[in-house]
Amino acid sequence: MRLGIYGGSFNPPHLGHLRAAQYFQTSHALDDLLIIPAKEAPLKAAPLVSGEDRLALCERTFPFPVSGMELRRPGVSYTVDTLRDLRTQYLEAQLFLLVGEDQRAKFRQWKDWREILSLAELVVLPRVSESGGFAPLDVSSTELRLKLLLEEDCSAWLAQEALRYIKEKRLYQPLTPERLYHSQCVAEAAEALARRYGADPEKARLAGLLHDCAKSLPLKIQQELCERYGKPLRPEDLPAPPVWHAFAGEAYLALECGVADPEILGAVRWHTLGHAGMTPLEECVYVGDLISADRDYPDLEHVRALASRDLHAASMHILEHHFAQRREKNDRPPHPDALAWYNELCAGGLPAAPTEGD
Repeated sequence: MRLGIYGGSFNPPHLGHLRAAQYFQTSHALDDLLIIPAKEAPLKAAPLVSGEDRLALCERTFPFPVSGMELRRPGVSYTVDTLRDLRTQYLEAQLFLLVGEDQRAKFRQWKDWREILSLAELVVLPRVSESGGFAPLDVSSTELRLKLLLEEDCSAWLAQEALRYIKEKRLYQPLTPERLYHSQCVAEAAEALARRYGADPEKARLAGLLHDCAKSLPLKIQQELCERYGKPLRPEDLPAPPVWHAFAGEAYLALECGVADPEILGAVRWHTLGHAGMTPLEECVYVGDLISADRDYPDLEHVRALASRDLHAASMHILEHHFAQRREKNDRPPHPDALAWYNELCAGGLPAAPTEGD
């Protein structure tokens, strides 16, 4: 018996994975092929979507048996442990292990890699199309997580039943419907401000859509995301959990969704506090968050009027309002980052924001 093993995070599994599995089966004349989602891949962070959901997605994507053996095993999923277990179950089988070219490059970092080679034949999936052979799908799970977060149409890359399951359970969409609507309103406001004050409108819109992506995540997850990202919460951040989601949002977008643009990441990171040296894009998102169409507070129209004339003046007004709220509540002093930006604005340390047509 020729048995193929295809493991991975499958976070989410997509039609590129399906195409790879089908190529694997036909190119190596496999009698059977096992799909094995990992609980925690050794060289990757633990997925935020549960193993049970990823197992269900695999069952809705692949026409092959899906095994939860790694999900049931405690701790990190090591391929060598899986192959040892399979060897005891399939004593006479010849095992074939499918890996991608990126995995082959790191193969010697795998636990007991020499034993892996003794237990199974390594099959490397080509990254580029082969004449008459494998044709990879030009999409990654990371890219799909961003598309799903943005509520884009992913029907070209996900199996119909898997996509239905994702929508029903709102997987890869950490925003509640109400928070998503707010983000859409902020995107419109930030884009309008960017057009008026010389920032990039497309980036402003995208940052507005993404700014609250971690808002609904549990605080423990927010803190863990910051640590994984290499920017743990600082002592001055810890007493203010309401602002953590901005820092966690930057981490979530970089780690889970592959966002690498430092301007967008910065706009998400600083949309609650601000900081000394705010960029025009960051300031457009900061102010856009407070004047969006869904907002309703006593001097909202005054702030909107300020924002239409002088972006810095609107920022100062918002900061002063936040500081006054803290004083009324006898709360902690202003966050050092917010205070540093306010002092910079008061001192005229930032250039005047250009207006549309300047």
